[in-house]
Amino acid sequence: MTRRPQRALPALLLAAVAVASAAAPPRSSSATPAQTTSAALARAQELIDAGRPEEATALLRPLCEARPPDAQALLLRSTALIMAGDVEAGRRDLDHALELDPDLRQGWLNRAAVELADQRYDPALAALRRAQELDPAAADNDLNLGAVLVLAGDLPSASQHFGRYVAANPGSAEALYLVATNYGLAGYHALALEHLRQAVALDERMRLRARTDAIFSELAATGAFAALLETDAYAPPPGAYRARRAYPVPYDAEDGRLLGAVIDGLRTAGIPFDPLVEVASSWALLWGELRVKVARAGDGSGVVEVTAPAERMTPAQWQERTEELFRAISIRLAPLSRPSS
Repeated sequence: MTRRPQRALPALLLAAVAVASAAAPPRSSSATPAQTTSAALARAQELIDAGRPEEATALLRPLCEARPPDAQALLLRSTALIMAGDVEAGRRDLDHALELDPDLRQGWLNRAAVELADQRYDPALAALRRAQELDPAAADNDLNLGAVLVLAGDLPSASQHFGRYVAANPGSAEALYLVATNYGLAGYHALALEHLRQAVALDERMRLRARTDAIFSELAATGAFAALLETDAYAPPPGAYRARRAYPVPYDAEDGRLLGAVIDGLRTAGIPFDPLVEVASSWALLWGELRVKVARAGDGSGVVEVTAPAERMTPAQWQERTEELFRAISIRLAPLSRPSS
């Protein structure tokens, strides 16, 4: 297999540090020092998650400058500093946190990310192996090790780790997708496409996700990837409800009249749906209470196909919802389909 030249990682992404307390305790004059620290850590994590690293840094300063400093606070501040662009200061805080508490697994994961961003694969692998020692059963061990090994060019070892990760997550489209992104990032396009196909077969929404994933930008130029994006191979489960209605307005990905009428019809009928719509050249998909496919028929007309698992609603509810939807679409299209005078 020919391997494409390696590309630098587009950005440094550090996993969020897990805070011991899931919710900050209420503030009160009787709060213990441990509760106060836990509350500060929880709030700092919230600020980091909200993309406000400078505020998190300021909040953590007292804990980081205490004697002795709090290792968890240093770890959080290192993430905040790197998010804010001060990588060197973030690295210093990270090193200090691990000196104070070598058992901080998240710290070793973060160190691996820092080393990986600089394409320092051996130190990144060493950090990940330390994280693995701290929690041998962690679900992300094989995925993390495979991600570094594939970028380092050790495809056989990386594939072994990826294979174990997928095997440990049977039936998981997410697991297959993550493996596909790692192969794609390293330039192994055939392997990326193979795992992406499997992910889409398990969950068709992975196809929509792949459409906008920058990791697959080079793969997007291939015919095989384009074919995957244009193929709707969905098969309704046994006993599923199915309905179909044709309309004189054709489906057109650029024009959008029929698709717009379907979206308006769903809103009018009060049928909940995901605002993320997958649009291909000859069809579009909407998901929610119903799976709605808007497509181009062979005669040039437009077709709306609706399906839903039988356990989702009663036959009477299905009849009511689909009839109301089809009626709303017809009303929305009526002015568009009339001949001009």
